[in-house]
Amino acid sequence: FEKKLNLTPQEFNVIKNKSIDDILLKKAKEIMENKCSEQGFVLPGSITLHSRSMGYFEAARFTGDAIYYVKLEGKVVYPVDGIRVTGDVIRKNKMGVYVNYRDAIRVIVPRDLNIGDEEFESVSVGEMIKVEIKKSRFQVNDEYILSVGLFKGSVKREAPRPSAKVAA
Repeated sequence: FEKKLNLTPQEFNVIKNKSIDDILLKKAKEIMENKCSEQGFVLPGSITLHSRSMGYFEAARFTGDAIYYVKLEGKVVYPVDGIRVTGDVIRKNKMGVYVNYRDAIRVIVPRDLNIGDEEFESVSVGEMIKVEIKKSRFQVNDEYILSVGLFKGSVKREAPRPSAKVAA
């Protein structure tokens, strides 16, 4: 990512304890992580700062903000047509099933495409299912990517393994 960040005079007060790079990285994480950017959904905890410009003050604006151009790197989720994901069913109604994938993508699976499918009808809230994503849309700063998909089957969760007790 290439981003223009401004630091206010209040944010500069922390400079005695932190470097400018740390302050810029923290601000970039607050602005970009856990929401959609132009490239897709930015996963939390994935942004790193690669480089920054020298800070400058805009002559025509009397805000006191220092402007920096930064280069960042982060992990992004961007669903393409035909990709298969496994997610949790968070809602089910007459329209179909609503599936959550990693809190980044919400997939609507229409019931009309699965009429008569016993496996689809037996799906309940909290189960995991496989979905093939067909169409997606999002805007910058959205909380998640909204997609439409096709039901590809239920996923059986593994039973938790019994923990071995250590004798003392």
